[in-house]
Amino acid sequence: MKSQQISKSDNYILEHCVDKLARINNSDYALGFLVENDLPPYLINVDTQTVTAPEQLFEPIKNKLNKDLTDYFMDKPCLSEDLFCHKGQESVYDDLLNNEYIDNLRYIPIGEGNEVYAVIILVNIELSVRSKDLIDVTPFLLATITLLKNKKRAAKSLPIKTRRDLTSNKLQDQSQKILDSMLKNTFHPTFLFDDEFKVLKSNLAAHRLFNSNLERGWPVMDKLINSTLPSIAFRLLTAISKMSFLGHLDKQEWQNVPLILNSYQSVTVDIHLFDIAYFGRQCFGLMINEKTEVDVNHAVYNASLQRFNALTSVVPMAILQVDKDFNCSYVNKTWTKYTSQNNQQSLGKGWLSSIKTLNTDEILSEIIRAVSHTNDFKGEIELITVAGKSLWVSMNAVGLFNDRVELTGLIFTMSDISDERSNSQKLQKMANYDHLTGLSNRAFFTDRLTLALARVPRHGITALMFLDLDRFKNINDTLGHHVGDIVIQEVAERLKSVVRDEDSIARLGGDEFAIIFTDISSENVISPIANKIVSAVNLPFTIENKSMVLSCSVGVSIATEHNVSPADILRKADLALYKAKDLGRNQFCFYDPVLEKDLSLLHYLTDDLNHPQKTGFSFVFQPLMNANIGSIMGFEVLARWSNSDMGFIGPDVFIKTMEENGLIQNFSEWLFYEVIIQVKMWIAEGLLVAPQKIAVNLSVKQLHLIEFSDSIIALFKKEKIDPSWFTLEVTETAFIQDPTIAGENLRALKAAGFLIALDDFGTGYSSLGLLRQMPLNYIKIDRSFIQDVLQDSGAEKIVLAIIGLGKMLDLGLIAEGVEDIQTKDWLIAQGCICHQGYYFHKPLSINKASELLKSHKKSNA
Repeated sequence: MKSQQISKSDNYILEHCVDKLARINNSDYALGFLVENDLPPYLINVDTQTVTAPEQLFEPIKNKLNKDLTDYFMDKPCLSEDLFCHKGQESVYDDLLNNEYIDNLRYIPIGEGNEVYAVIILVNIELSVRSKDLIDVTPFLLATITLLKNKKRAAKSLPIKTRRDLTSNKLQDQSQKILDSMLKNTFHPTFLFDDEFKVLKSNLAAHRLFNSNLERGWPVMDKLINSTLPSIAFRLLTAISKMSFLGHLDKQEWQNVPLILNSYQSVTVDIHLFDIAYFGRQCFGLMINEKTEVDVNHAVYNASLQRFNALTSVVPMAILQVDKDFNCSYVNKTWTKYTSQNNQQSLGKGWLSSIKTLNTDEILSEIIRAVSHTNDFKGEIELITVAGKSLWVSMNAVGLFNDRVELTGLIFTMSDISDERSNSQKLQKMANYDHLTGLSNRAFFTDRLTLALARVPRHGITALMFLDLDRFKNINDTLGHHVGDIVIQEVAERLKSVVRDEDSIARLGGDEFAIIFTDISSENVISPIANKIVSAVNLPFTIENKSMVLSCSVGVSIATEHNVSPADILRKADLALYKAKDLGRNQFCFYDPVLEKDLSLLHYLTDDLNHPQKTGFSFVFQPLMNANIGSIMGFEVLARWSNSDMGFIGPDVFIKTMEENGLIQNFSEWLFYEVIIQVKMWIAEGLLVAPQKIAVNLSVKQLHLIEFSDSIIALFKKEKIDPSWFTLEVTETAFIQDPTIAGENLRALKAAGFLIALDDFGTGYSSLGLLRQMPLNYIKIDRSFIQDVLQDSGAEKIVLAIIGLGKMLDLGLIAEGVEDIQTKDWLIAQGCICHQGYYFHKPLSINKASELLKSHKKSNA
């Protein structure tokens, strides 16, 4: 976000924090304040206001946002907790959300405990792309809190040698006194006036020249200029007005100008115009050098020069005067203090030995160019003392010119900014690097990725790898977070040992890492690197005398063209990472356009679930038959989904996608509701009669929800239907992953009247212990065994064992996938009479299922 920053505050920490948080959150508008008082209630200090907003944001919008936010927070105590609200959500900020330009608002206090140092308000932020939650700014805030706390503590203990102190009120008063003294002792007539041309100061020489009475005062300066300097008035006033947008005076000297004192008297003068900060305001000075034949008393001149030297000696900044060849003729005491050079050592070219740089000539040439063009130069340089210590200064240079406007020399002023620079570097490091590993953090990583992609057209391929530690949560849960931190640090060191120095490694958070590879000549070199990374993480860890083995999954995305955006390559690497996890973890996977189909599937499923009619979703009924007598024992409900773009997608695919993305509960509620309505109609028409049952499959994810059973029982009570009409089918996977919650849910559902069937028995991790723990009524023998039971002796033995086990445990048996009469007859002979399969019926639509029930009713009449 290209933005501009407007600040009333001189607190660079707050300005940097507001700008950084605005960029991290991609905010449309950001506003920050320091607090006024040291004890609650904390109120904002309006004079410390700092604003960050995009340059393209219209000024009226900025003004309205600024006014509404400032007015709202000005008289309210600052809260100590982070808040987020958006339109449509009830919150304490409802009045602000009525602003047409505010869609959401994030309030971030900066402080410790209940103590608040500053507050920042972000307008219209974006949530995290991956987590869909607020972007975590904790690491950056910790750094800012430390700096603000230290600054607040420092403000209470004086003196402290920082640049902040140099701009304190005391030193400002001192500087103003120095200016007043210099103005008083200058024998040239001089005026000081503001940007409204009001005369603020004038010296005795000015009063003498114009024969003015001190008590009478001066007219506004533009009138005085027009009446006394008509020949240059227009050019002089134009130079003043252009200062506001040029940032400097484009002309400062006029020579041999007639000055009209009255109707009969005029003198020839030189005019010098200069800009100056006076009590924090932008002001201007006008000095008149009279071209008279009056001899200036030499003693007066020497006295004036002595006063000048005395005044520059107490100014809290280094001052040097050099000629056009940079031979020094004057330094003040502050320069000596900064560099430990005495006057003699500094004269001539001696002062240049204190500049620590690789190329002094280049810097001096740059100063000459700047001064010749704009008459000033501003920059930062590093000085080196005689003892070898380093000192950073802010340097200003102003040119001195002769009558032919030729550069004759320069005046340098330098202020110590070492503490400020050190704090800024610390803040930058805290903001850009992960405190645990020292790697780049997410914000800095994004900047580096943007630069890497910009290099692709000229420097070759850029590759991005996303790395995620497999089941890292188990380490934190079992061994503690301190062990988890050590593991993260060790993984970071291993990654550094595998990749090149020029490759960028970042820790994005938790156990997630990203690596940027630049200037790659061929895609073939990427696979070996990814393999090395997986192998490096696989090596055993020994922490606190405990040995452990970890694995990782890696997603790889490659940019070979210049038009790949950071968001695009990030998304592709993320898709590849999840594909690696789906394939079993402990491996790497390259992005493939096929993965986009999975993403499209998710988008379509989400859209259909959000549609009031659940467009695209349907269900069919697979009859459950008593194979002995050919009667209908019930139906199994099978979900279906199709889309005009993607066609028919099987339930094994779309159900899994909904489970992985938190959509399954919404889908399940819809399915249960629709099936209940149909079952109630069949019961009312006498088509469905006891003991016929309707079987519905439950998702693994649902059984791990603590309140799942309560929600299902509540739905059946609301719809006034007996749960005994339904059988709930579950897989053993749900029970293995979390037996406690799954068991509680199943026992509650069985107690409410539902029958429980174990689906796909024999294909997973079935055990006698599992069967004993689960509150079951039925076992469903998987179709993979039933279809081969007559051709495969192994399958036959397994089916016989399952049938025998079911009989011993007094559990009902259902055979899936019966597709021919021979299989049917063999199962009946073994005592399994409940069958399901194409031999009897394919899955039926609601209408055909109703017709089957009607036919069955007539045959039994």
